[in-house]
Amino acid sequence: MQPSAQSLNRAKWAIRSTFFFLGMSVSVATARMAEIKGHTHSSDSAFGLAVLIGNAGIMVGNYFGGFAVHRFGSRTVIRSAIFGIAFSQIGYGYATHLWQISAIAFTAGAFGAFSNVGVNMQGGMVESGIGRSLMPSFHGSWTLGAFSASLLSSFITPHLSLLSHLFINCLLTFTCVSLAALSLLPSAVDHRVLAEPQNSGDSSFKSALTNPAVLLLAFAAALGMIAESSVGEWSSIVLHEKYHLSISAAALGFTLFALGQIIGRFTVGVRIDRLGIGKVLRIGGLVGGVLYIFGPLSVRSLHLHSSSAILALMTGLYFLIGLCVAPMPPAFAILTYRIPNISSARALSQMQIIGALIFMVGRLIVSGVTKLVGLEIALLVPAFALFATGLLASQLVEK
Repeated sequence: MQPSAQSLNRAKWAIRSTFFFLGMSVSVATARMAEIKGHTHSSDSAFGLAVLIGNAGIMVGNYFGGFAVHRFGSRTVIRSAIFGIAFSQIGYGYATHLWQISAIAFTAGAFGAFSNVGVNMQGGMVESGIGRSLMPSFHGSWTLGAFSASLLSSFITPHLSLLSHLFINCLLTFTCVSLAALSLLPSAVDHRVLAEPQNSGDSSFKSALTNPAVLLLAFAAALGMIAESSVGEWSSIVLHEKYHLSISAAALGFTLFALGQIIGRFTVGVRIDRLGIGKVLRIGGLVGGVLYIFGPLSVRSLHLHSSSAILALMTGLYFLIGLCVAPMPPAFAILTYRIPNISSARALSQMQIIGALIFMVGRLIVSGVTKLVGLEIALLVPAFALFATGLLASQLVEK
């Protein structure tokens, strides 16, 4: 039985709320990452390796997410995942050793990926039921939540301890996602969609390794994730430790990046309709890669010493990079959801597992290069990864 128009409309706003508060939940620690790193008294490369363990959690969460959607439905998956996501963030307030950072990153990554399969499945079902391109705006709601968490951190940091901030954010996001999930599409809709002929092909993990569409989407998605995550993980550290900005000012790097993503995701539907998804991805990757390369090099070549000038230049570049990467996650999710002859839930989980493995290797390379040549030069790796995503755009649409 098809869900009614009223149910679909209610689910549309519920999934937007879910994405928003999930974004707030996972981004509150990102905005205060320089402070968290300072508590561990570790080097850039060592801290990067500790955070890298989160990728193993992402793979585990994606693997079980596909099975769980089939068994319990995406709404139940989301309601279960938010508990682990929200409460894992509190751990960062207690972390003083790198092994603790790794354990928290693994847990947060696992539950975050587990929820990812659920929200993208819900988003795909709502988009298909309503018949409009809605996935970019759903992901835009996630980024709006991340932006809100980052902006609040800029104001709250001088007045509220890290632990108190994390605890309040945890209770807020856990409560709001739990309530919003009540209006999502029920498991019966998942089971009906997954039983349709186009979704009932071979969905074993082995099939993903021989499916060119899954592999190509996973590779391109991973390159985009390397670039996107590097801004969240390193922007505040670069601005605070390398350019000597205050912790609250350094948080504005990710804040402006998130603002660019928000504007990009809420307006990308018009661009896709006019230019096509392949051209939008290609322009975003190529232009974003050039801007990412230009950032650290421009500070050196212009011999900037003014804190205000450095902050204006770098946050402006982060804003533009955010515009460029905005279409990528929703585009990869909806293209994967539409792959024929494979379960949509399994395709999403398998694409994200393979992508997470490539993503982990990329982050490992960034950490290794950081140790060899320093963080500013190492950030050329995610810059070239973003550039490569643009080069793959044509193949993405053809497959």
